[in-house]
Amino acid sequence: DITDHVRMREELRQLSLRDDLTGLYNRRGFCLIAEQMMRLASRELRSLFLMYTDLDGLKQINDRYGHQEGDTALCQLAGLLHKTFRKSDIIGRLGGDEFAVLGFSDSEMLSPSIEERFQLQIDAYNAVKTQAQLSASVGVEYYSPDQPPALEPLLERADALMYEHKRQKKMQAVC
Repeated sequence: DITDHVRMREELRQLSLRDDLTGLYNRRGFCLIAEQMMRLASRELRSLFLMYTDLDGLKQINDRYGHQEGDTALCQLAGLLHKTFRKSDIIGRLGGDEFAVLGFSDSEMLSPSIEERFQLQIDAYNAVKTQAQLSASVGVEYYSPDQPPALEPLLERADALMYEHKRQKKMQAVC
């Protein structure tokens, strides 16, 4: 039956674009949709933000509480990303404990509020969670429509900013 064939093909396509654990886009799905969004932003002369984040201490969560709790932490972080960002923003798990969010921005002045809104969600979660507390390092980069629409350099810059944030957090913990 052709209807079953079409339905099965669509299910396979969705499986190839989604992360099994979190239900977010996987790297492939995120990049596919993000590149389309960047072309649209370029055409409409709109700016975008890209937030790159990772779950701090996933190995310690896995070692202390088990891999099931580590998976739960990843799913909880995915849920917090959904709570923080708009339905129109693209959220993906790029691999392991790394996530990205791409959305339209009106100004680069949004950077602190993007990071702060996400941190408020994490803080609220940690206030009621008794076991594994969540912590995330974040890097936010911007895409301007006067730049060529290239996703990889944007991801690389946001990733570098995220690692700088992680380094600063470790330095503060030592002091």
